[in-house]
Amino acid sequence: MRLSFANGEHADFVVDGGAVSLGYADGNTVVLASRDVAPWHARMTVDPRGAVLEVLDPNARTHVNARPVREKALLRCGDVLCLGKVTIALKADRDDVILTSVPAESAAPPAAAAQPARVILRGVSGIHFGKTIAVNHRLLIGRDPASGLLIDEARVAPRHAVLEHVGEAIYLREIDGSGGMFVNGVAVRNAIVHPGDQLAFERNHFIVEAPGLPLRGDGSERGAHGITQTFDAIQHDDIPPSPPSQNAIWWLIGAAAAIAGVIALMIWRGA
Repeated sequence: MRLSFANGEHADFVVDGGAVSLGYADGNTVVLASRDVAPWHARMTVDPRGAVLEVLDPNARTHVNARPVREKALLRCGDVLCLGKVTIALKADRDDVILTSVPAESAAPPAAAAQPARVILRGVSGIHFGKTIAVNHRLLIGRDPASGLLIDEARVAPRHAVLEHVGEAIYLREIDGSGGMFVNGVAVRNAIVHPGDQLAFERNHFIVEAPGLPLRGDGSERGAHGITQTFDAIQHDDIPPSPPSQNAIWWLIGAAAAIAGVIALMIWRGA
């Protein structure tokens, strides 16, 4: 994950793991010279499970995707973090991890071949927060009332972009040439999209949910189905039980002798 500062308050900073503190006091991992930033403003912890933001100063102004954060928040690539007036985009480590070469747009499948939507956008900020939008084969995104995903913002074109689901792939394509689209915080005009990616159109952010489709970095054609396999246990009823070993036989004889001795001693004392 990379911290990218919109107004150049700090050079891009790659968070490989561990804890990163942010504030204007010396000693922070990332020192931000801004009067709107608290001395020890926040701490970000990154591990294989994800990233967590912890607000260190309860009086500090902290927002994630324009929503205020008082204590903690889960973070992911594509989020926009605001510490006071300092805006930080959480991006992929490198821009080139987002593949921007997509094939020509395919024709829509016949109605008879339509299947339940495997790709869904879940709104995480903006006017579609908390909503889900099915992609099906092709989803038009823009300000046009006929759009499948209507985003009524001035900088969004009537026919801004299209999201296409073809086979095991998801493609994001620009239509009007105005830009303003982001995948995991990286500005794109076209992109290959994967489950778990965050798409942003101005202030509107969406998480791509597509169970079974290939994850980012997964080279298998079957996607998530190719990661693990489960096999039933193999049972053989015709295999006879193994005979006891010689050591086991001598151990049983010794135990029986000891028990007999104890019984004999008890009888002798009773007599």
